[in-house]
Amino acid sequence: MVISAWADSAYDNVAISRVTGYVNVRQEPNTQSSIIGKIYNNCAATIQSSVEGEGGTWYQIQSGSVNGYIKAQYFITGAEAEAIAKEIGTTYATVNADSLRLREKPDLTSNVLTLLSKDATYQVIGEEGNFAKIAIDTDLEGYISKDYIKTTVELDKAVSLAEEAAKAAETQQLKDEAVTAIAQMEEAKKSAENNKTIEANPEGDGVSSTVSAPPASSVAGPGEQGPAGSGSGSDQVVSATRNAVVAYAKQFIGNPYLYGGTSLTEGADCSGFTMSVFAHFGISTGRSSRDQAVKGREISVESVQPGDLLFYGSSEYINHVALYIGGGKVVHSSTPKTGITITSANYRTPCKAVSFLD
Repeated sequence: MVISAWADSAYDNVAISRVTGYVNVRQEPNTQSSIIGKIYNNCAATIQSSVEGEGGTWYQIQSGSVNGYIKAQYFITGAEAEAIAKEIGTTYATVNADSLRLREKPDLTSNVLTLLSKDATYQVIGEEGNFAKIAIDTDLEGYISKDYIKTTVELDKAVSLAEEAAKAAETQQLKDEAVTAIAQMEEAKKSAENNKTIEANPEGDGVSSTVSAPPASSVAGPGEQGPAGSGSGSDQVVSATRNAVVAYAKQFIGNPYLYGGTSLTEGADCSGFTMSVFAHFGISTGRSSRDQAVKGREISVESVQPGDLLFYGSSEYINHVALYIGGGKVVHSSTPKTGITITSANYRTPCKAVSFLD
């Protein structure tokens, strides 16, 4: 459910669920009727009507795609619901200007941390005057003018049985695609002319423990090159390995962000995620984003290909890394709110790219 931010009247018909676990949404106001969805704790719904049903009062609710009945006892309404909704809702800002400057402080003369692309959406974590404070990812926060954003509040909503089944199917499909891509990579290795196993790229200078980030205003966004050619066995192995790395990483979408973590299932931070993905293929990247920026073979941001790493910086140093998956998108462990997710590669301005794959 999306509500215009800071508009009190938007909460007039909103109810908030108060349940343990979840409650079934029924087709009719009784427990013998068909289950059409589920609503979890702290989800929002719009009350369409109040009826007398089995055991007392039921609400007919609309929540997400689900329209059905739940006992009224599982909801809070009115001023109480409005107060809770503002606490549990997540406020987002969508950029409606090209190359919006993210500033270090809430004024138009402070240091520019990075540039934000049009239509990108970020979580709002505060306000100060005519500025919204936003979280770009766990490694970068800053201020943007409210004049160049549209702000909404999103609350969790009910899910239909069909949506739950579709989500489970999508998760299984990503796992199957990873298995298939890795099998194809192994087959490419076996059939390569010299039957060699692809190795990681030569490391960088390996000396510096930090990597400088160029100013945001001087860096172009990532382009797109086609996959490695198929003229040789080595090229086929590289191409298959790129596909395998991307497919393997995508199966962990939705898993949690954890500062200092390296587990692809239990929680990882940005560099812990990329490190663990590459470790599955026997490639050592180093632990931090700065380590990885030093150890990989530097390429231009414009020539990045699926399976390469993109780096992001604020002020003077690199502080975030993401895996490029093609189509102008990256997969990365972003924030505690999103966990491992797919976003535009230009959600903030990339400042460096490296490859470990050819």
